Amino acid sequence: MALKNNPRPTARLCIFRMCDLPTMKKYLPILGKLLVLLICALACWLLYDKLKRYSMEEIVDSILHIRHRQLALAVALVVLNYAILVGYDWLAVKAIHRRLPFPRVCLVSFAGSAVSYNLGALLGGTTVRYRLYSAWGFHPIDIVRLVLMLAVTFWIGALGLAGGVLLFANVHIPPELGIEPSHIRPLGAGLLALCVLYLLVCWWARGRAVHIFKKEFSLPTLPIALAQTAVACADLLVAAACLYALLPENSAISFADFLPNYLLAQVAVVLTHVPGGVGVLELILMHIIHGVVPQRLFGAILVFRVLYYLVPLLISVILLFLYEFRLRRRTPEQIAAEEKATEISAAK
Repeated sequence: MALKNNPRPTARLCIFRMCDLPTMKKYLPILGKLLVLLICALACWLLYDKLKRYSMEEIVDSILHIRHRQLALAVALVVLNYAILVGYDWLAVKAIHRRLPFPRVCLVSFAGSAVSYNLGALLGGTTVRYRLYSAWGFHPIDIVRLVLMLAVTFWIGALGLAGGVLLFANVHIPPELGIEPSHIRPLGAGLLALCVLYLLVCWWARGRAVHIFKKEFSLPTLPIALAQTAVACADLLVAAACLYALLPENSAISFADFLPNYLLAQVAVVLTHVPGGVGVLELILMHIIHGVVPQRLFGAILVFRVLYYLVPLLISVILLFLYEFRLRRRTPEQIAAEEKATEISAAK
């Protein structure tokens, strides 16, 4: 009887109903987007707080101070970097034992990477890849495995490169990060050990599925794992070199000191899921890179964004529009022929 007259159990029941699993799953994507917007807004505000002492004329003047040969070198490195990015999708397709014509691999890699860099991996890159791969006959499960393989490739390369740089190079870490100089090499050894551990597990598994915490994971063979590490390391190195080429020529920072800072910024961008890393990349680099005038560094990053993010995005949108237009003009005979070719490729 006491339970009937006491409103507390009913209130508790309502709270539990509001917090049940289906309701949480319904609102988690919304909360995730709000969190991304909050991080982006906070980063932009902190960036504004750092730059408000400089006028727009000073920033434009910093952009104009970038020499033509710096721009030419940066453009060449951007082209090289997007060529290297093709290796991500090519290796992922091989890892899930599927086949795809190389021109299609280039299209999905370029469009997926460009959209991912500007709109975020979850909101942009995955959507583009799902649209293209599903149009080419890939099963949704295969696409999920492929996207996971892309993420593994990035993180293995980031761990291996960051670990190697911290362990073997004479790196100067700004004190703002709170890392003691005596901890740099042990940290590098730990990161590099994680990369080596992945390679050893792939060597031990020999392409077989392994069970971890009662979950089944399909691992690539050792040659593919080694190629993953090489491709991701080359991607990060060339991207860092592209931004470094745009820095003021009188900057006192060496590429060996710039690289770990750039890797830190890229990891922060990936973890925050901020589309294009707007504000995050600028804030981290401006805070931890010394010896460069802030407005000059901001001008270099702005030009880097145009060359590395916006121009490829514009080209990818045009390519996707043309490809969608071509898909809609296919005859039934062409559709049947493509489906037959996809089935034959999947069976091999």
